[in-house]
Amino acid sequence: MTEPPVAIVGGGWAGCAAAVTLADAGVPVTVYEAATIPGGRARRVERAGLPLDNGQHVLLGAYAATLALVARVHGEPAARRQFVRRPLAVVPFAAGQTDALRLVVPRAPGRLGLLVALLGARGLSLDERVANLRWFRALERAGFRRPAGESVARMLAPLPPRVARLLWEPLCIAALNTPAASASAQVFANVLREAFAGARDASDFLLPANDLAAIFPEAAARYVEGRGGSLHTGERAQVVAAARSGVTIAVDGRAATASAAIVAVGPHQLRHAFAPEALAAHPPLPAAIDALAALAYEPIATVWLGFAHAFRLPAPMTRLDDAPGQWAFDRPDILARAGPGSPRLAQLLAVVISASGPHTALSGDALAHAVDAQLRRIEPRLPPCAWSQAIVEKRATYACTRNRPRPAGPRLAPGVYLAGDYVDAEYPATLEAAVRSGIAAAGAVLADRGPH
Repeated sequence: MTEPPVAIVGGGWAGCAAAVTLADAGVPVTVYEAATIPGGRARRVERAGLPLDNGQHVLLGAYAATLALVARVHGEPAARRQFVRRPLAVVPFAAGQTDALRLVVPRAPGRLGLLVALLGARGLSLDERVANLRWFRALERAGFRRPAGESVARMLAPLPPRVARLLWEPLCIAALNTPAASASAQVFANVLREAFAGARDASDFLLPANDLAAIFPEAAARYVEGRGGSLHTGERAQVVAAARSGVTIAVDGRAATASAAIVAVGPHQLRHAFAPEALAAHPPLPAAIDALAALAYEPIATVWLGFAHAFRLPAPMTRLDDAPGQWAFDRPDILARAGPGSPRLAQLLAVVISASGPHTALSGDALAHAVDAQLRRIEPRLPPCAWSQAIVEKRATYACTRNRPRPAGPRLAPGVYLAGDYVDAEYPATLEAAVRSGIAAAGAVLADRGPH
């Protein structure tokens, strides 16, 4: 008899990471994804023939779990082509940008790269640079441990205000998608530890050179299918009954049997991943779901601007002045993959606005207009904007606050496991956290199965 597969409800990065991990262990898996393209909040969306992403993402060199799985599903040479790797740099969008910081972190082990970057930073006085170094050294001596319930704003309080405002607060919002006043100091300290106290390339920025679905979820699907598993898109699955001996799944009204189930959906979607009878049979399930109902969420807006004439940017990723855009990314790879009927563009920028703010009240067209006006205010010589598209994910991430509720672990009920970036206690809501949670859920399944 053929062993029933492990069912994975949700084909985002967490679900795909779980699927690859189980497939590597010789366990058959079936992934059910309600959308037509896998990837969750990091997937391809097509607009006017352009293969955009539903949000511009950046990885760090420290994201070891994600990079290892991308290498596994693509193979090493192809995996390197999925990203443009650059040393971490805070570079102004235009040379004449006022009150701007310019800082480039060279590849060096531990904090040496940050030390060199701060010593050579433009836009900070000598006193501000020295104070920054002392602050980071104190953080390192404390083992990157912060008091319980501390906010990032409180953690940055010993710094000169301009240092916090120009360097650490923008990095906090970029990494945690949460304003410094409410963001968790401990989670931000974890990110700083991994980026600036680790390997020599840990602080590198990895910019996508392909669409996000192709970088991992679609490649993961092929990898899993090559090992006897499958990924079904456009199919919504629900856990109906759960026991250690097996799980029953309802897939668009039909029943399927699984040896176990990994639920890898967003926290706001978790209740819908279980049928009422499953919730009634396992009281810890609704209790865990009710606890996660206290999570708050933060949006991410990505404004895509296309230009008929090319212009030169000082770096592939540049810093804006937060009014409203925060970072601008050059995406020539998308134009290289443009389909027939797409607008004739010579340059495409992705401008990111993380977390909530006054911009959230604007319509998509108004937001694109505001960002275009912002770029022209910073750099008046820009050519006219020929095409635009604003994509706003209103629940892009949970708010990484000081005392956010956290699920107890990957085991939810007999035979049922949980994966998602909100499960990982160490990292913020990033692709790395999602991948780590998927690997952990798969590990729990394997441990509970025992020798096979």
